Amino acid sequence: MLEEERTAIDIHQDSRADEVGARPGEEAGAVMADPAPMDFPALRRGSEVVLFERAAGGVGASWSLSSTDVARATALFGPGGASPVVRLLRAAPGTGDRLVTERVVRTRVSGGADGRMVLAERPPSGDYCAELGLSDGAEGWVMIARSEPFAHGLGLDVDVERVRRAVVARRAVAASVSVAAPADVPERDDARLVDEVPPRLEYARPSPRAEGVMVEARLCVSGWAPPGREIDLFGQPYRVGPGGRFQFECRVDDPELLRAILAQHPPALAPRAEED
Repeated sequence: MLEEERTAIDIHQDSRADEVGARPGEEAGAVMADPAPMDFPALRRGSEVVLFERAAGGVGASWSLSSTDVARATALFGPGGASPVVRLLRAAPGTGDRLVTERVVRTRVSGGADGRMVLAERPPSGDYCAELGLSDGAEGWVMIARSEPFAHGLGLDVDVERVRRAVVARRAVAASVSVAAPADVPERDDARLVDEVPPRLEYARPSPRAEGVMVEARLCVSGWAPPGREIDLFGQPYRVGPGGRFQFECRVDDPELLRAILAQHPPALAPRAEED
């Protein structure tokens, strides 16, 4: 009997959702439909290269190559083939990027692969980036992925006392302001990890359509401290590099943690207009 009542409720909710979708003239949010279940996708297995500050100093790279990208790039070379290479470049104002070093990550790669490597032990401070591709050791070079810009050894002149006073003032104001309760939206506890990666956007092809709701969340932390000091990053020991800056990010796939974060810091999410 209980299952029949639940089925009847589900059918009633679906019919209400259809009615809402059939009335484009109604204001959005007049009827709160049951939210769709959310999935957290698996780690992206595409090709990428990411620069990071090494604990011992210097610049390292984390890289990954997808088998599809390797096959496409290898077809552009002759019988001798090519090897995967990571190049470290430094931005030079007015002259473009200058090659600092390049490292062969493996002699041959026929399928997908990934790894980490040291690119430079003690490079000078500056803006860097990395390129991941295939090289035949001569003039042949095909770039597969390029990293985001990476600032190595560039400290910031910060008035710490002024920042501290500003933070204390903001907290005092926030404590005196009443916060409205969040909307009464039914909670869904069926968020789960799935063995699926987000659809890729490719040039001259229509955007892929997804059936469900997939969420990628990342916690980004950055800051600065005296160079060489070992600090406690929320329970994780970390030694600051010679530039005094540190930055890292980690994936978040815990729906309860995300719900708590957004309850404390609700974002201003405006509904997007539907595309024609």
